[in-house]
Amino acid sequence: MNYRRGWICVFLFTLTLINYTDRMALSVSAKPIAAEFGLSSVEMGYLLSSFLWAYVLCLIPVGLLVDRLGSKTVNAAGIALWSVATVCTGFAPSYLVMLLTRMVMGMSESTNWPASNRVIREWFPASELGLVNGIFGALRVATRRHLLGAVLDEVRARGGGRAALFNVG
Repeated sequence: MNYRRGWICVFLFTLTLINYTDRMALSVSAKPIAAEFGLSSVEMGYLLSSFLWAYVLCLIPVGLLVDRLGSKTVNAAGIALWSVATVCTGFAPSYLVMLLTRMVMGMSESTNWPASNRVIREWFPASELGLVNGIFGALRVATRRHLLGAVLDEVRARGGGRAALFNVG
């Protein structure tokens, strides 16, 4: 892998790391937020899953946008929108507003996979696709609840229930 493609791989890794950090922040802060809003376990389940509803529904339309507008434009818009939505989740004054901000996060974070896979296809030769997809995919396993969960839990413990949301946005 040459130097330039190596940096692209680092960018994709970092982009996905931020993406996963943002989406995990609410899970780590779930107990204090449930207590603050007086949420039942069912309501908390809806809140936690609302991200995924929007994420899944938007993957195909976002893929079409990537094909039409390009990965740079779609990734930039996604990053901007999911960052704002994450911070707004931290400021949400009610359950409904928080539910809506999580759905906006899901919509905007759905840009990561289609756009990043297009970058991989465009920038890496066939002889390196296995390595790059392995690095990109390993991030999913390495970060889920293990590394990021511990870091976000420490942020929440030091700064309160919504601290993880503010810090990752």
